[in-house]
Amino acid sequence: MDAASASSRALEAQEGAISTSPAESDLELLSSSTGREFLQTFLNLLQEVTQTDFIAISELRVTDEERIQVQAGWMDNESLESFEYDACFTPCLEAIKSAEIVFVHEDVQSAFPKDELLQHKKLESFLGYPVKNAQGEVIGLIQLGWRQKTSADECHQILDTIKDFSPRVATELENLRTMRILEALARGPELGSPKGVFHLLAEQIQQLLGVKAVFVAECSPKDRQSFSILAYCENGQWLHQMEGTVLSYEGRPCEMLESREEFRIEGGLAAAYPEQERYLTAAFDSYLGVRISDSLGKTIGHFVVFHDSPIITHKLETRLLAILRDRLGFEILRKRMEIC
Repeated sequence: MDAASASSRALEAQEGAISTSPAESDLELLSSSTGREFLQTFLNLLQEVTQTDFIAISELRVTDEERIQVQAGWMDNESLESFEYDACFTPCLEAIKSAEIVFVHEDVQSAFPKDELLQHKKLESFLGYPVKNAQGEVIGLIQLGWRQKTSADECHQILDTIKDFSPRVATELENLRTMRILEALARGPELGSPKGVFHLLAEQIQQLLGVKAVFVAECSPKDRQSFSILAYCENGQWLHQMEGTVLSYEGRPCEMLESREEFRIEGGLAAAYPEQERYLTAAFDSYLGVRISDSLGKTIGHFVVFHDSPIITHKLETRLLAILRDRLGFEILRKRMEIC
């Protein structure tokens, strides 16, 4: 039996909530939709038979598993799209951290007393279903909430339906993230701005990872012990005064890129490099540096990411970072040719 047939039967079995024809019509719509349209259509279909008071599909922020952004959903007839919140003290975080289904059939407010949404909306029961990609990494969450008690029996078929569509939901979440980057890259840098492409690429790295700061640097052709900053973005602001600044590799984590393609510090950055005062004043706690090489493997630059919590990259982000790295390498070489 295929996923659509299994899901249709599961949905129709919910105490006759919908007839065969509407279910088939909705499934046809699902098969022809993509992106947020698919996510919202799936939720609409699911809500018709579950009668939830709260329903959402959310995406994990790449850099922080405790930040969640809703991509589709609603509560009390109000759209929650693009709503972002902190998952601390919520059943959502338990589902994410354990990578297991979390089901609280009653009195969920008492189980999670610090969850403001549960308290404010007076939810009684909750289902959190972790969405995993093909590599088994949790990248999102399907959430349902009710103002009444639920039972294991009545929720069994709901879970069957969610399981059928979970791989597709994961694919659409990853596609949305990819499209955010590709759409911005397609726009290109501002015409007439020779530095525009480096600003663009730094911006895309920051948007991809949602980090506090990103800079792109070129290794000095004459002095391999130093590098110059081509673009620097911090907290959404361009630090133009930093552009053109020449810095030494020595005494910075960037010096590790001489022998590595990538270097990470998951926490304690300021303590590890106390001589770099900016790490402390800007509250940078984690670091990711990626080397940029030419076709012969010679280092020609690098880009750096700073954040205030661990920088977590799934396989998709790793692939996109590789694309951005290669593009930066091409642009650095083109810049050098124009100077010559």
